[in-house]
Amino acid sequence: MLTHEHRRARRATLRSYGLSKDSDLTSMREIVVLAMRLCGVGQGNISLFDEQRQWFVVREGMEVEELPLDETICMRVISGSGVAVVEDTRADPRTAGLRICVEGTVGFYAAAPLLTGSGRVFGTLSVMDRTPRSLTEDQITMLGVMSRQVMAQLELRRALRRADVMRREVDHRVKNSLQSVASLTRLQSRRVETPEAREALEVVSRRIDTVAALNSELYRTGTDRKIGLKSFLSSVIDLIRASAPERVTISLDCADVNISAQHAGSLAIVVNEFTTNSFKHAFPDDRDGHIEIVGRQTEPGTFSLTCRDDGVGVANPGAGLGIAIIDSAVESLSGEIERDIQGPGYAIAVEFGI
Repeated sequence: MLTHEHRRARRATLRSYGLSKDSDLTSMREIVVLAMRLCGVGQGNISLFDEQRQWFVVREGMEVEELPLDETICMRVISGSGVAVVEDTRADPRTAGLRICVEGTVGFYAAAPLLTGSGRVFGTLSVMDRTPRSLTEDQITMLGVMSRQVMAQLELRRALRRADVMRREVDHRVKNSLQSVASLTRLQSRRVETPEAREALEVVSRRIDTVAALNSELYRTGTDRKIGLKSFLSSVIDLIRASAPERVTISLDCADVNISAQHAGSLAIVVNEFTTNSFKHAFPDDRDGHIEIVGRQTEPGTFSLTCRDDGVGVANPGAGLGIAIIDSAVESLSGEIERDIQGPGYAIAVEFGI
């Protein structure tokens, strides 16, 4: 019999696996179907226990979603780690008085317990049928093996959930650290006396802010695989606007596509370096100016990012640290870059596969 002490610990255990009605349990459902076919029965389930109920997270051939614990068969027959078999539930004194047995819903029952690492029972892999029957020793053994496979999947789910929580915590700390470094860099830029040093520190600060924006977007979306490029570049542009010359405006027109975090980071570098170069060279004498960033999916699997200013143009587009950084970012995209120096202004177009 399951003890009251077990009941008190079940809720915390159940929560740790992060299971809900919306969870994808396809692989566990396949185990239930396989167990039913192996045993030649018409019903099967994977159930978990909390303090008051038995919750059927996977069920085949049955409609009930949950039962009070005092109405369940498993509470009366599960003992230890072995497979429990009730060949005739209406004849067995442990189960004869239960409503689901009296009504004829369950005439045969076999269950293998789901055990935590500490040996606590918190669920079962069960097979049932309306008519009494028996299982062979091989069937009983295989039912136990399959219950351990269910447990292995649950443990993997919990490990991934814990890893995600840890990653989010690390992301949050990294984001705060990057913001602190960027703030200190901006503070130092106000204290230096030479314009060259001040400009260099401001550029470094923007680069740090760009990395922080990427980290923030990954943290917000909860994934390290794909992020929304439009939202991410909007954040990057907002950071760049904060340091733009007073008479220079920036616009963004980007398709709403999801791309890898690595590609998003490379595009942010391209945008940051292009705008930084434009601030420095395209608009002398405090003239009015505009920088336009346009992102389009030109064909299936191909994306193009165009950066254009309406400034005085660039005499030698292949020189300078910013250009070298852009070229390096494009190389990391496995992309191609075209430069337009014919005017008006200066533009680059980066094309790559997504």
